[in-house]
Amino acid sequence: MKYHNLSILLLKDHFTSFDQVLKNEGHVNKFEVRPNQKPIGTLYVKTAIPKPPKWTTYFSKVIDPKKIGNSSTLAALFLVKSNDRIFAITFGHGRYLLEPDCWEERFGLKVALNCIGQEKIRSISKQTFDAISRQSKEQASKEADARDFGLDIEQDLLRAVTGIPKNKELGKRMYGMDALSVSTNTKIDDLSSYLNRIHDKFLDESYKRDFPWVDHLSEIKSETKIEELNQILATKIASDEIDRIWLAVPEIIPWEEVGGFCYFLSQKFPEYHDIHLPDFLNSLRDEDKEELNIETLKKKYVQCVHVEGHTIYRWQIYKCIYGELEFEKDTYMLSGGKWYLIASDFVKKVNESFFLIPDYEFSLPKYCDNSEGKYNQRVVTESSNKFALMDAKNISFGGGYSKIEFCDLFSNGKDIIHVKRYGASSVLSHLFAQGRISGELFQMEADFRNKVDNLLPTYFKLENSENRPNSNEYRVVFAIISDAPGELNIPFFSRLNLKNAARVLNGLGYEEEKIKIKKYRKRQRKK
Repeated sequence: MKYHNLSILLLKDHFTSFDQVLKNEGHVNKFEVRPNQKPIGTLYVKTAIPKPPKWTTYFSKVIDPKKIGNSSTLAALFLVKSNDRIFAITFGHGRYLLEPDCWEERFGLKVALNCIGQEKIRSISKQTFDAISRQSKEQASKEADARDFGLDIEQDLLRAVTGIPKNKELGKRMYGMDALSVSTNTKIDDLSSYLNRIHDKFLDESYKRDFPWVDHLSEIKSETKIEELNQILATKIASDEIDRIWLAVPEIIPWEEVGGFCYFLSQKFPEYHDIHLPDFLNSLRDEDKEELNIETLKKKYVQCVHVEGHTIYRWQIYKCIYGELEFEKDTYMLSGGKWYLIASDFVKKVNESFFLIPDYEFSLPKYCDNSEGKYNQRVVTESSNKFALMDAKNISFGGGYSKIEFCDLFSNGKDIIHVKRYGASSVLSHLFAQGRISGELFQMEADFRNKVDNLLPTYFKLENSENRPNSNEYRVVFAIISDAPGELNIPFFSRLNLKNAARVLNGLGYEEEKIKIKKYRKRQRKK
């Protein structure tokens, strides 16, 4: 039997008629679909005016595009109502005939996971929240288990999956994201029945048995939901309810070159040593404070100013906001300008792990320096031989690692201390990744230990760098510089990355601890 590739969307349940979801796109041909004289839906077709394809311009000087011929882009949309739900089957650019935000997010992903099963996956698309948030697609040469793709079930957001359905009647191949793309031999006479079965798979929660981690993280793509969350965020900021909302530098920057920050483009000199939400709010004019909304946060910028006075970075305030909201019994987080839904039990698990990491038993000096490097140098100078300076002493090492810092400070009590100024998730995740990689190499690679030993002062030398160290004697400490009031509080994705780094280090036998390095909080004088 002939197979057809169908791309199926399930429209949200509050849409009850076709007219509610159709864009006003000018002239669209409309066809009632009535197999066996029984109406099942309506096909909408829009054809663009034929014109030469864009690639013909490359040859326009040597070949008349008219001789090559014209082409037209076809957009078709088949709306089917089945069991009080509307399905949209799109062809070509048919999705653009629909009003945005009218379909169920992750419909295709849930259906595919329920149909494919754990060991019949051919490819996955994922987003990884690590030192660098990145998206990737991986494909296997044959059907494989989800674990064979190297998924980190606590750090990867599964965006899409392709595989072979266990029940061949549902299709011979499926790809699921928001839409379900399926190769099926279902005849149009049986389409309503087929869509009912697909809908049952969407409602089925058995996928949680094989993929219990799938719902840990999901990106919010609904414009309506994003607008709703943005409104709540703006209301909280305007009402000064900002205990779980703060600003953070959104990328790794060379702090030794930073003179400070300011919130007005007309200012020539920096006013602040770091960026903080209260400082930004205090910088606003009275009329902006009274009508604070999300547009204000998107139109306002913070400048990062070089020590010599010129701007080196400029970020939208909205992109610098990290926020956590509880709404309708769910937990939402804003990070890097994107909203995510986080499963409440997952939030609880990550938070518990974060607070279980003990605080460093010793104190470190307050930060009153122009850079992390100068701070580390001062700590060593004032420590009476308690610390060795390892900051910026990169170790060239193979195996895809390139240059690695062992740590920033190494104590005579065998504390491996990594120091970083507070920042957004990606900034702190870089710190935790550095600590994890350094700890792995120090434990497992004699060549790395030899190179570390060569950089250590005489008093701090390793007993025998050739022998694998007893990691129980060592402690990995993550030290975060912050002038925010209260205890150490870092973004959720940073807590998640710290949890995962601590798990690896603990598995290698290390103790791991955390400490907040307090910073003198003073407003910088204008020149």
